[in-house]
Amino acid sequence: MKTSNYMMTFMLLSITAAIAGVLVTTISSISTAYANHEFAANLTGLEEVPPVDTQATGHAILVPISPSNQTIQYFVNVTGIQGATQGHIHSGAQGKNGAIIVTLFKFDFPQNTVFEKGNITANNLEGPLQGKTIPDLIAAMKNGSTYVNVHTEQNPEGEVRGQLVDIP
Repeated sequence: MKTSNYMMTFMLLSITAAIAGVLVTTISSISTAYANHEFAANLTGLEEVPPVDTQATGHAILVPISPSNQTIQYFVNVTGIQGATQGHIHSGAQGKNGAIIVTLFKFDFPQNTVFEKGNITANNLEGPLQGKTIPDLIAAMKNGSTYVNVHTEQNPEGEVRGQLVDIP
């Protein structure tokens, strides 16, 4: 009787350990997959829909922070811009306008230079991603359906824009 109890306990512990090992490996692989990626966008007026004639250009870089991938660090730099008011990540394929899903920055007073950095967490997700997770945002960025848009007083719908692309 005691032997069968020990065998049953040993078997249950072995199965539990095997399941835990599979879960740890899976979660680790997912985290590594996200952590090994950066997302970047070249921002120009030609990417706006419709295109905007502007001298402003810029770059955006977004980096998931491992190991949990529950935060994305971002950097947005735009030069040659006049009267910048705010910047966002929008949902939308190239050539299509879409809803705001993350507000990156909003200035109290219009600026003639943009050099912003910060972190995105699930609390920052809005529009169609409100209530979702950072891995949901990462998945949208990986499939090419997001873009960064910087708005100005002269072009409130956006002066420079760039599709986010996965940089492995």
